[in-house]
Amino acid sequence: MQTTIELDASNRIVLSRELRRAAGIPRRQQLRVSATPGRIVLELEANPAGRIVKRGKLKVWTGAVPSTPIEEAVEQSRHYTR
Repeated sequence: MQTTIELDASNRIVLSRELRRAAGIPRRQQLRVSATPGRIVLELEANPAGRIVKRGKLKVWTGAVPSTPIEEAVEQSRHYTR
């Protein structure tokens, strides 16, 4: 989805409901912001409310699925210690 938005009178950016839904951004979500010349990037913050627990022979993540790349997540689970 692409759209054009305007800054409001206080120079704030307001993301419409349709834009947030298309990006999968839930309400009250914290976003990480980075800026380069001519570009602003918004990213979802990682969810720290979870941990890896051992259930039987498996190691299982108890929180929401993090946005960590799969290779990094596998490496972290291999070296997990309590």
